[in-house]
Amino acid sequence: MNKHNGLKQVKNKTAVSNPPMITDFGNRTISSQNFSKIVTLPKTALTNCGKEATKVNVKLVQDNGERYIKLTPMSEKESGS
Repeated sequence: MNKHNGLKQVKNKTAVSNPPMITDFGNRTISSQNFSKIVTLPKTALTNCGKEATKVNVKLVQDNGERYIKLTPMSEKESGS
């Protein structure tokens, strides 16, 4: 039995994953309001996420040279309100 700091050796398994489903909302205009930039989404964008959200968590994701903004709808419990 091989021991290495009390950890068992795990064989590499290739995970079978489905490609993500992407919904394209088309090109959106970035508007200026005072010192902020605003992008609007259709009402159905958040409704189709399964909840009627009034807040979203916003993250800038940088992965393998790709950069995008990730919006995650938040419930009232998650938002702390």
